[in-house]
Amino acid sequence: MAGGYVGRYLKVDLSSGATRSLALDQDDAERFVGGSGLAARWIAKDVASGPDPLGPENPLVFTTGPTAGTPTPTSNRFTAAARSPLTNLWGEGDCGGRWASALKGAGFDGVWITGQARTPVYLHIENGEAELRDARALWGVDTYDLDLGGPTVCIGPASEKGVLYGSIMHDGRAGRAVGRTGLGTVMASKKLKAIVAQGTAHPEAASPAALKEAVKAVIGSVVESTKGMHQHGTAGGIENYERLGNLPIKNWKSGSWRDGAIKTTGMTLSDTILTGRYACAGCPIGCGREVEIKAGPYAGTCGSGPEYESATALGSLCLIDDLEAISAMNELCNRQGMDTITAGCVLAFAMEAREVGIWPEGPVWGDAEAAFELLRKIAAREGEVPRLLGEGTRRAAQVWGGLAREFAIHVKGLEFPMHDPRAYVSLAVGYATSVRGACHLQAYSHPYERVLKAPALGIPETMPRDTAEGKGAAVARLQNWMALFDSLKMCKFLVMGGFQPEHMVQWANAVTGWDRTVEQWLTTGERICNLRRVINARLGASRVDDTLPPRILFHRRGEGGAPDSLPPFGPMLADYYAERRWNEMGLPTPELLRELDLGEYAGWV
Repeated sequence: MAGGYVGRYLKVDLSSGATRSLALDQDDAERFVGGSGLAARWIAKDVASGPDPLGPENPLVFTTGPTAGTPTPTSNRFTAAARSPLTNLWGEGDCGGRWASALKGAGFDGVWITGQARTPVYLHIENGEAELRDARALWGVDTYDLDLGGPTVCIGPASEKGVLYGSIMHDGRAGRAVGRTGLGTVMASKKLKAIVAQGTAHPEAASPAALKEAVKAVIGSVVESTKGMHQHGTAGGIENYERLGNLPIKNWKSGSWRDGAIKTTGMTLSDTILTGRYACAGCPIGCGREVEIKAGPYAGTCGSGPEYESATALGSLCLIDDLEAISAMNELCNRQGMDTITAGCVLAFAMEAREVGIWPEGPVWGDAEAAFELLRKIAAREGEVPRLLGEGTRRAAQVWGGLAREFAIHVKGLEFPMHDPRAYVSLAVGYATSVRGACHLQAYSHPYERVLKAPALGIPETMPRDTAEGKGAAVARLQNWMALFDSLKMCKFLVMGGFQPEHMVQWANAVTGWDRTVEQWLTTGERICNLRRVINARLGASRVDDTLPPRILFHRRGEGGAPDSLPPFGPMLADYYAERRWNEMGLPTPELLRELDLGEYAGWV
């Protein structure tokens, strides 16, 4: 195998209990790299056949990338993927921490899981050996209290009870999560409580000296540019985002929440309940927060502090300005294993349902105590409405009908992340075309409308944030590049330090030993994007699903940042499809698939 790979993966059939160590296919590695790309390659046929997301036929895979376990900064990341029970489409999540290098150390580049166990089990992997062990006594244990003696990914009680946005958690109280698309619920459906990995294998970069030099050329700028993120975490951006109109407020209805933003920003957290900082293994940024609350109604909260998405989803989106309550709800979600983004969106949806009279018993805006209690009931599947809300806003709106559909803010069934397309309009086409549903990370375009540029991607200068020109094509190219981050397995915060495609290519070539140009690597990203799109096409998705809720397309925010901006969605989407070279239904053509070395999937479209 090329440098950076262990060269083997583990295949586990939970129905029979069989485990097999298999050689990683060289051609798969060269075409799809690792992480997201390799996950799509491995399970394309099985997922696209349309299995019940919670049935034994739905495969669940964990994949590292070639950089994991090497000295490549920010590379200790892994992908989990399956058909999503929340969206019924391609489900994918990404996580940092320490488990990716631990899996490499155990002797494997990935784990491919099929079937369903009869009773709860966990998978122990160590130095090339794997064993399924009894986990009946562990079922119901929360993710902070579970200790299996090594780096672990696991699920919590919410996933076990069937909340459709269950997360896969890692690093205990550090609260690292594969949060989105309900993959924890898939894992629970297989009665797989956890995977422990440890060992002494150590993959080497193909050219260690070249990697060291390439890292040295840019890492100083990365560290310098992310000092604020290290000091105050990603939630340090809340106050500025409120000013710019990017902060979602009152379920995306309001434009101003100045006092609340100041109370909940990362700077306030640093001044009040912060006890320490946390970094994923091999990361020079260290954006993680550690908090402790010693008194009051949320005394005992201790561990991972809320990052931007969690602090905002559980805060401004619901008009909750109590930072201690937000931190406690964040811990509740982490312990129970629930996606904090969807959980916050569900709370805001419930509050608006109370406001319009659909659910008169729901919490009112800003009621932290009632919000905490509703989250607890959702996790426990306690009560008719909390059970419904545990299925996400799209399903709840379908059941309630009428006006509820007006304020269920999602794309393809996945609730919005916490960035507003009315402030950074490229997000509109990015959310609409993201393969897993609303996602700001699959293109990560809004920093290029704020401060960044990437000449190799046709973005020679920072793009103005409120115009359509060039945005559709830029999003497509950025998605190709971000697919490489997700497949090599590196953190996208690198770009905040001026990290460019040329830097990635130097790092990737040094790790793998390949000699690819920027264009060749970007073509690999394009291949990965098109394969994931084809999987969704087989599952029934097309251009009609690439849209946004009316509230985002047509409703102005009101007073505050970007009050009059609406995303020029039509022109951007048309430009996006033209850049992608997809047909009028938003599907890759057979000719394009053959050009991208995906000819075996040409019959799917």
